[in-house]
Amino acid sequence: MGLGEKLENLSRHFGYDKGFLEHLALFMSIKNVYELLITLRHPGQRYFIRVNTLKISVEELLDLLRGEGYEIYRHKVVREAIFLKVKGPFSVRIYPKKIIVDKHAAESVYMGANLYAPGIKKLEKIKRGDKVTIFSPNGIPVAEGIAVMSFEEIVEKWKGLAVLNTRSVYRVPSLRDHEVFYKGYIYHQSLPSMASLNVLNPTEGSIVLDMCAAPGGKATHAAQLMKDRGEIIAVDRSDNKVEKIRKNAERLGIRSIRTIKYDSRYISDIVGINSVDYVILDPPCTALGVRPKLYYERTRRDIINMSNYQRQFLSEAYKVLRKGGKLLYTTCTLTLEENELNMIYAVEKLGFKIIDITQFPLGKSAFLGVPGIRFHPKIHDTPGFFIALLKKKE
Repeated sequence: MGLGEKLENLSRHFGYDKGFLEHLALFMSIKNVYELLITLRHPGQRYFIRVNTLKISVEELLDLLRGEGYEIYRHKVVREAIFLKVKGPFSVRIYPKKIIVDKHAAESVYMGANLYAPGIKKLEKIKRGDKVTIFSPNGIPVAEGIAVMSFEEIVEKWKGLAVLNTRSVYRVPSLRDHEVFYKGYIYHQSLPSMASLNVLNPTEGSIVLDMCAAPGGKATHAAQLMKDRGEIIAVDRSDNKVEKIRKNAERLGIRSIRTIKYDSRYISDIVGINSVDYVILDPPCTALGVRPKLYYERTRRDIINMSNYQRQFLSEAYKVLRKGGKLLYTTCTLTLEENELNMIYAVEKLGFKIIDITQFPLGKSAFLGVPGIRFHPKIHDTPGFFIALLKKKE
């Protein structure tokens, strides 16, 4: 069987665009492509949370949760990171009554979340109390549950809790309804995302610009590392996104974050040239590394379009950074164009210097000789992720 036929089979089986898989096969063996797709379908064995050390110490939070029976652990390198163990996979019963949900809802329910009406795409005539099976759009059973709304209530309102999840393929103990969440002691954040801020390590009193900041994970983490001293300008392009940043900063008790609604591709129009000490750039990307992923809709053309889009942010970042200032560049994808090739562009076309971070004790060295870090889902039991650190020349 030739490479093209193998990729065609993977495309059909996993629900990926063949052209996208052909791109991966340029720098990965067919065996590694297959293993990646298998790994991405599962969430990983650990679910990470950041402790907000502005409000509570890691030790105090661990003692509190362990006292309530939670099996929770501290990471050995990123010391503000704690994690719960993901349980599963479990089998899901197939009931006569079925509900088909959208991709986002399916991947959340797959991990144990309840189903809310806006995520429903298709449903049968159900009554309150009916046992139902929830399916992803591509036919994968993700959970079983009990309807708390009838068919008529769902189609009339299209909002509210529709199905109580009683058994999902994977489960992780939820802390979103716990007092530690409401008191601002924790923030749900992946390990690679937390690692990236440890790589940047912004100093107290600095001015930091987060160009694509919603929902606020990296901006609030930067504020935490800076002991809430300095200024963090958190920018995103919609009212909804900016409101999420503001609410998270408020919940965490952070005062150093200033939110702005703006398109950061033109941020030098409102933020002074050579004015900020650090830039955080986690731009929109093809999100190949996000887990769990039940199927994937991006195409090869999306890779090129997204890479070109990201370069507009890089160009603006260079303008607003002071000389000697640092840019943290991260993505949750695995393509060369959005990662290593963008870093080569930043050096050769924009004049950045790239800082070697390959000695950081997590991840593996990036490709093409770029001294950044990649997190590989199969190797590191994390989402797929890329980190690089750039510096504006003195």
